[in-house]
Amino acid sequence: MITAVTRWTGTPAGLALVEAGSRAAKSEHLAWGANNCRFMRPIAGQGGMGVGFYICEFDSMSAFGAFQDSLLASDWFKQMQKDVAAGHPEITMDGTTVMYDAIAD
Repeated sequence: MITAVTRWTGTPAGLALVEAGSRAAKSEHLAWGANNCRFMRPIAGQGGMGVGFYICEFDSMSAFGAFQDSLLASDWFKQMQKDVAAGHPEITMDGTTVMYDAIAD
């Protein structure tokens, strides 16, 4: 399993926009091959109210690559880039980390 985690930082109002956008994007991301998409907010630890994480899982690295191809070719992605730029500094996309489970059986 592959997990992609995109870290967002911003004001509470900015992160509320990211939450709404994540909710709206979920069905499209699922159609492109993502699984278990969710927007997580910390209740303890670093970042507090100023951080959120959009997380999706993929069956394989190949599935993640196919998702990326669909994402980058989409009108949705082009609009999201404009929205993020317009929302700065209320919201900032800090980057995406792609991980695998090193102890999976």
